[in-house]
Amino acid sequence: MKNIIHIIEVENNEKESIKKILENIKDKKISYIKNKFYNTEEILESIDMPGPAIILNSSGSNGKPRKCIHTLENLNSSAKASGIWLEKQGFKLQNCLLFNTLPLNHISGLMPIFRSKIWGCDHINISPKLIKKTKELLVFTNEIKKEGQHLITSLVPTQLKRLLSEEDGIHWLKFFDLIWIGGASISSETSRKCRVEKINLAPCYGSTETAAMVTSLKPKEFLKGLDNVGEILCDINLRISKKGLIQVKSERIGIELLESSKIKNFINKNGWWESSDLGEIQELNNSFYLKFIRRIDNAFNSGGEIVFPEVIKLRLSKYISNEKIPIKNFMISKISNREWENKIQIIIDFKQQTSKKNIEYSLKLLQNFSKNWPKHERPENWIIGKIKSDYIDKSNYIFEKIAHDN
Repeated sequence: MKNIIHIIEVENNEKESIKKILENIKDKKISYIKNKFYNTEEILESIDMPGPAIILNSSGSNGKPRKCIHTLENLNSSAKASGIWLEKQGFKLQNCLLFNTLPLNHISGLMPIFRSKIWGCDHINISPKLIKKTKELLVFTNEIKKEGQHLITSLVPTQLKRLLSEEDGIHWLKFFDLIWIGGASISSETSRKCRVEKINLAPCYGSTETAAMVTSLKPKEFLKGLDNVGEILCDINLRISKKGLIQVKSERIGIELLESSKIKNFINKNGWWESSDLGEIQELNNSFYLKFIRRIDNAFNSGGEIVFPEVIKLRLSKYISNEKIPIKNFMISKISNREWENKIQIIIDFKQQTSKKNIEYSLKLLQNFSKNWPKHERPENWIIGKIKSDYIDKSNYIFEKIAHDN
């Protein structure tokens, strides 16, 4: 039976969007929660499965983002598992207050809705504007927190670094009994500062496919200097493949929505989902912990989002061809960025005898085109230069030769 896919476009974690999500769940509808700036993809109309269910774009798969479907049972199971982990540390779930600073189209921004329901506690959303105004954020939190509450939040490394750069931000972080940190590996400098300031960081590992975290490190273990992404949660089996890739078996693995509106299991015939991440399992204090190493594809983190150069390459190639821009080839390069960790720059090799006027016009076209891309994909720089194919470092660059009619 075909079910209509109801699209909910979000900019961040707006109350109106949460209301729509909850209404759709109540009405057993299927909701696709998408970033409103992702306007280049096709809109799916229906799917052959019952609701309620939620569809999110995933960054945990190799090479390109995929659409991941989760049933309500998956999301509730994830909330129960993280709740059990907290209770073992002495947290009273009904006394928790969840601060959500992440967008609803992220699994980590969506989960506070389900955790608060399963745990029987409150959750509040913190807008991007407020989290950047640390003095106001500090006052706001001071006014709403109550005696005996456990304050919990999830952050991506970019947010954490920004907060650590300001005194009021550090004071705000110290309010929390637990701060899950994901989206990328945190730097040794960030870890050191958090330990010096006694900030209760809980590095974790998970993906959209696994309905959020599958491992988490206790804050007290982090503060003692343990350097990994924590113990394996109660509803998770985890192993490392022969190639060194992290593999997960669980009842809460999502399913893939294909472009044809058909569905496909992410798991193999033996029930294992394989990530694009290298890792190792460590045995410490009679428990098993996961050490995250790195991704194996050329995707990389930018502000807590995953950038897939292949996706940008295809999008840009199509635009160059359609607009007949006189570009011979281009190269996408990952560059370091203090705030975002990584950004991209694009080096353009124009065809011979392209006039200065035409080059300037072409650059304006490209810059205007990229303004509509999601923030983490927007190029930091457009550089004009000659590209030699033997110069390319394939781990950091994507080289594309353009062939089209003049």
